[in-house]
Amino acid sequence: METLKKIICKSFYALLALIMVSCGGEKRSVAIVVDQTTYGKIAAEVDAYVASVADENRTGVLVIDKWANPDSIKAVLFEMYQNNNLEGAVFIGDIPIPMVRDAQHMTTAFKMDQNRRMDWSSVPSDRFYDDFDLAFDFIKQDENKKLFFYYSLRPDCPQTIACDIYSARIKAPEGENKYQLVADYLKKAVAAKGEVKKMDKVLHFAGHGYNSESMNARIDEAVALTEHFQFLNNNEGKLDYIDFTFDKSIKKRLMAAVADTTLDLAILHHHGGDDAQYLNGSPYEADPAGWINLARNYFRVKVRDAKNPAETKARFKAKFDIPSSWMDDAFSADRILEDSLYAAGMDIMIPDLAGYSSGAQMVILDACFNGSFCNDDYLASHYIFNPGNTVVVKANSVNTLQDTWTTELIGLLNWGACAGNWAKGQMTLESHLFGDPTFTFAPQNTDPMGGNFDINTVMFEKKDDVAYWKGVLKNSAEDEMMCDMKSLAIKMLQLNDAITSDELIEIQKNSNSRIVRLAAFNANRKIGDENLCKAIALGLEDTYELMQRLSAQYAVKNFASELIPVVAKTWMDPTTPGRVVFQLQGGIAGFDAQALVEEMKRINEEKPYWAGKEAFDRIVRIVENAKKDMDAQIASIKDGSMSAKDMRNFAKYRRNRLEPQAVEPIIYMLNNSTDQQIRKAAADALGWYEYSSVRENVLAECEKLYEVEKDEQVKAEFQKAINRLK
Repeated sequence: METLKKIICKSFYALLALIMVSCGGEKRSVAIVVDQTTYGKIAAEVDAYVASVADENRTGVLVIDKWANPDSIKAVLFEMYQNNNLEGAVFIGDIPIPMVRDAQHMTTAFKMDQNRRMDWSSVPSDRFYDDFDLAFDFIKQDENKKLFFYYSLRPDCPQTIACDIYSARIKAPEGENKYQLVADYLKKAVAAKGEVKKMDKVLHFAGHGYNSESMNARIDEAVALTEHFQFLNNNEGKLDYIDFTFDKSIKKRLMAAVADTTLDLAILHHHGGDDAQYLNGSPYEADPAGWINLARNYFRVKVRDAKNPAETKARFKAKFDIPSSWMDDAFSADRILEDSLYAAGMDIMIPDLAGYSSGAQMVILDACFNGSFCNDDYLASHYIFNPGNTVVVKANSVNTLQDTWTTELIGLLNWGACAGNWAKGQMTLESHLFGDPTFTFAPQNTDPMGGNFDINTVMFEKKDDVAYWKGVLKNSAEDEMMCDMKSLAIKMLQLNDAITSDELIEIQKNSNSRIVRLAAFNANRKIGDENLCKAIALGLEDTYELMQRLSAQYAVKNFASELIPVVAKTWMDPTTPGRVVFQLQGGIAGFDAQALVEEMKRINEEKPYWAGKEAFDRIVRIVENAKKDMDAQIASIKDGSMSAKDMRNFAKYRRNRLEPQAVEPIIYMLNNSTDQQIRKAAADALGWYEYSSVRENVLAECEKLYEVEKDEQVKAEFQKAINRLK
């Protein structure tokens, strides 16, 4: 049997010869990686797609996966990256799926206990393939799901994602026709390259419960999109919006809108599962009959799902003073069918997409689990594997946070950036492209620096050219016209350590563009020095709702005392958007309670709280009770009365709540507990303080503890924490 190294070398030198013939060693390359079975069945379509990727600056390279092993594929991609200008990779068919563990800090929301089933508690992620700085220890291949390969993120590598190449999956649902689905899709992708057009129509949708259903968020997103896409500000373009409240069941309206063949981009914000887009909640009803019908439906479903229906009925009758007749027919066949049809009308399920043709060429599913490509079937696939126009979809393999900058740099699509080059700078562990990442819209904007211009070449060849990006940032064009190029310049300069936090503060203060201001805030967040507090304070007072919301998110990670006046003012302001208040209130416990309450009382004396005395007293109690709860937990840790389970949970909860006062009891656990699981959780918890006002102190403690730690697993957690905090 040949060694893995020999196999990789043979494959690579064969590829190298092909690349040199194809591009003379000059062009950028895209690796089209396909498994042997898929290639054997649809070779003509794969070859046509490989050829279609080529243009005057880029070539496609066919890589047939003969190894069925992620490490082998990654080795080939890395060699191509080092020697042959590899820009991206496309994984067609049954390409091994890395199931990543010990990297939950690189997701936005996934926090599952890794003691649960490995296939549930791991994240399917192609960051294994496209971020070459990340290093992993192989654990095992799944005994039953042979495409699953489990890996642990190593503690001695970077603990943040910075994709070196883009990647995308073309993986059809399992079934007799899966190869035909891939073949038909590849024909569609090839045809799309012959019909490149400028973008002129965008749709965004807001579903039930998303971003606290904040109207400010919806309105400001629309305004921001007019900055990203200047064509929306004249009669050449159109921006449409659909809200879940438009209909009692929004499904048909939304599906019809996304099916529009003139639609270019659909941005869909909603909750999701691997087989569903969750669109609606209980509809608004204007009359008592409607209210009663909704209530009866609610109680029937609850009784039907109960372990003890009779007991549940009795409890509802007593608690809500309702008649038995509202629940007596819960198990009748007619009612079950009626309730099932009602529930099915609320959401888009996979069966709803049978025979459906989506018109939007690009779809963003800003939802949990829609991109769970580890499953035999997953919702995102049904948007590319249909006869419609959709060529590329962005979706998530596990759950995702609502409060993210979903459309960061999306205006680069209007400059001609391919989907992959746009997405790779925004990737988390769970986010993925499905379909053709080389798909582009025709550029509508011109070179900001003069001369011949190709945005994809610029993003590849000039990523380290500080002078170029400084020139873009200083360009005299209005911020609104240049917002995405200037935002990209800010990101590139920050990645090259070529812009200071002071410079970013000035941009955040003075830019006319909400997009550029948010880009400056984002870069300052990543620098994370003494100016982070200033950036957060500026953001909380910004007019852009997303800036306010993300600033609130980081205010309750930072907890600097200097933030207390602006946090109190923002929380008590009647014009503050609901989702911003949600973020502040959810993490308020980390501020000095006495100082925060005193500041709130000072504001209230100057101008009584808009919601009245009772409401003001309630928010004061929220702050005071949070302090009492934290004090009680700390006391029980130190006096030994807290159970081992609760101590582990206390540490794990800090991944979402980063109160500075929790650091001392966490270190106490590390110094006094002999339970390895408690100590591992405690060491991990310290790594989440990367945006905290006490970060430097936490880093110093981690470095001291690392030096004396004997347990290898706990020591690894310290190393990971140190790499994050630095």
